[in-house]
Amino acid sequence: MLKVKLREWNKEEYGKMDMRITTLMEGTEELDVGGESNPLNADEVRICKEKFNTLWTSLKAKDSLSFQRSRVKWLKEGDSNTRFFHNCMKARLKGNMVTALKVDDVWVQSPLDVRKVVVDYFSAQVVADGSVRPTLEGVPFDMLIEDEKLFLTLPFTGEEIEEVVKKSDGNKSLGPDELNFVFIKRFWYLMKNEVRIMFDQFHAKETILKGLLAYFVTLIPKVSSLMTLKDFRPISLLG
Repeated sequence: MLKVKLREWNKEEYGKMDMRITTLMEGTEELDVGGESNPLNADEVRICKEKFNTLWTSLKAKDSLSFQRSRVKWLKEGDSNTRFFHNCMKARLKGNMVTALKVDDVWVQSPLDVRKVVVDYFSAQVVADGSVRPTLEGVPFDMLIEDEKLFLTLPFTGEEIEEVVKKSDGNKSLGPDELNFVFIKRFWYLMKNEVRIMFDQFHAKETILKGLLAYFVTLIPKVSSLMTLKDFRPISLLG
């Protein structure tokens, strides 16, 4: 019964949307043209305002319906192995692809040259500038007692590591190894010994494995027409 009422309401409010918009546009245009030759009276001004408000509401409703229909198609076919999904992925890849960059009024198009330009540009952005930075000399801090110092440097226990793994969120983006944390949680019974060895080596050598700091650097376009590296905003995707 509710579906029947909703269909009736939808047909009354949004039925023949294009025809209603065309009629309203013609009506407002007729009043505007007529007002240029002869001033409109109070009733005609009121009717013109009402038609314009109705036209504006109808145009907004049409845009909203078009957006909702596009989302319905994405929810229905977006996550499936369909032609629609692959076309969306192709369009996304095409929009994110960097085929050429302008460097000092010269276009660089070779993939190797583009890669080198990107690496050189962002390497220069993060290099130390050699400026004098403020220090904390002379600032008093609370000191740890000896027992607290020893507690901070105790070896990691297997129970401590496993508790952290279980409490970690597994539904995150994939790492450089194309695995997310849910894989580690699912196969912890197979990996826990190797992970424990890694923590013991870290505690003994006081160095972090280089692979743990590996991450992706992604360039996010800031404008639609990309020309130089200043048109991108870099973000790091750390596993």
